[in-house]
Amino acid sequence: MRIPVVVAVGITYVGTVVGAGFASGQEVWQFFSRFGSMGAWGIILAAVIFAVVGGMALDRGRSGIDDFGKLLLQSYPPGIAKVLDGMTAAFLVLGLVVCTAGGASTMAGWGLPRWFGYVATLVLTLLIGYGGRQSLTKANLVVVPYLAAITLVTSVLAHPASPRSLQPSHSSIWFLAAILYVSYNLFTATMVLLGMGNQIRSRREGWGAAVLGAVVLGIFLFLEHRVLNGLASATDLPMVTMAVQVHSLLGWLYALSLWLALLTTGVSIVFVFRQRYGPALVPALMLTLLFPQWSFGTLVSRLYPVMGSLAVMLWLPLFVSAKGEKKAP
Repeated sequence: MRIPVVVAVGITYVGTVVGAGFASGQEVWQFFSRFGSMGAWGIILAAVIFAVVGGMALDRGRSGIDDFGKLLLQSYPPGIAKVLDGMTAAFLVLGLVVCTAGGASTMAGWGLPRWFGYVATLVLTLLIGYGGRQSLTKANLVVVPYLAAITLVTSVLAHPASPRSLQPSHSSIWFLAAILYVSYNLFTATMVLLGMGNQIRSRREGWGAAVLGAVVLGIFLFLEHRVLNGLASATDLPMVTMAVQVHSLLGWLYALSLWLALLTTGVSIVFVFRQRYGPALVPALMLTLLFPQWSFGTLVSRLYPVMGSLAVMLWLPLFVSAKGEKKAP
């Protein structure tokens, strides 16, 4: 049975975002749940931005701007565009480092050596990502429904964290945290959506796919937030910890969903890398194994906010009207 293009693109959008930190619960806790009840407003804001920027990215991709380099050259002076292009390459590599670190943490929880987790996650990610758009779509159509089911089960069965009081200065930055979360995740997602824009036949289809993706992402965020809301601190893999508290089997199944989500995000990064720099350079990403093997939680808490702040400059060009760009119906 052929999957409607709106559903296929929308699910791919979801799979690009839910990955390294999301499925583990680290992202949700860092950017939403640690702010208590105010985190819910951050989730609503994030879902709205996902819908708007996703729709614009698909619309630009459908009109012919299917490469992020073209978007940068169209929106910035050549010198600045080259600097931002270099940032793009660095972010892709760092994003892949986060995915492999998460894969290593997950496999370590299964009793496997961390080095094996790094190598196995990276090699499989490169193999699938090398297959291009078709492999990316197929991977997400398998992983996202499974992730949805296991997240729903865990959020229903797990005991929510006990509410705690927050200092005003702490809770007042929920707005900024939500924007940083979206900004970081839109970095890869925007480039994937630009590359998939030629599958969209009309503006209505593009916005339908973007809204579908944003709604599903919002539901995922609320499900995890229900469990993690108010935690004073979190482990590297807080949602896995919550699932294990329910039952060891559920913990194992959730850990599997985490690893699969890491895989889809990594595949999305490799897809973008392949689109921009050619398939011949994909094997060079094995060099990311030379990066220090930092803690997954450390990477999410320290690296994501910095990358999110800088990534604003990379997706803001979507809001700039291209000179002479022909508007499609």
